[in-house]
Amino acid sequence: MFTQIPFANDKVLGIRIEGKITSDMLDEIYKVLDAKLAEHPKARIYVEMPAFEGMSAEAFYRDLKYSLSHWTRFEREAVVTDQHWLEVVASVAGRLLPNVEVKVFSMSEADAARDWIQAL
Repeated sequence: MFTQIPFANDKVLGIRIEGKITSDMLDEIYKVLDAKLAEHPKARIYVEMPAFEGMSAEAFYRDLKYSLSHWTRFEREAVVTDQHWLEVVASVAGRLLPNVEVKVFSMSEADAARDWIQAL
C-alpha cells in the first residue's frame, strides 16, 4: 500500500510505502509521479518505508527501467527507513545516479528528512 504525503514545496512528491510493491502499485505511483514531472522540469522524492517487504520481480524490472529513463528529472531523494538493507540499496543508487542527491534517514529523523528534501 502507498499513500501520498503532502509537502509545502510543490516540487516534492511524498509517499509512504508499506508492504510489498506490486506492478499495480507502481502504476499508481507513476501516475502521481508523472503528474509532478509534468508540472516541474525537476522533482524531488520523499519516501517513507517503515514496513517495506520488497518488490515483485516484475515491479523491480519496471522500476529500474522507469528510473533509468527519468533519472535526469530528479534533484533529490530522501529515503526514510529503519531497515538496514534499504539504506544500503539507497546509498548504492545514489552513487549510480550522479545528478541525484540521495540521503537516507532513520524513521526517528523523518522531520530532518522533510526539512532537507524541501530546502533550496
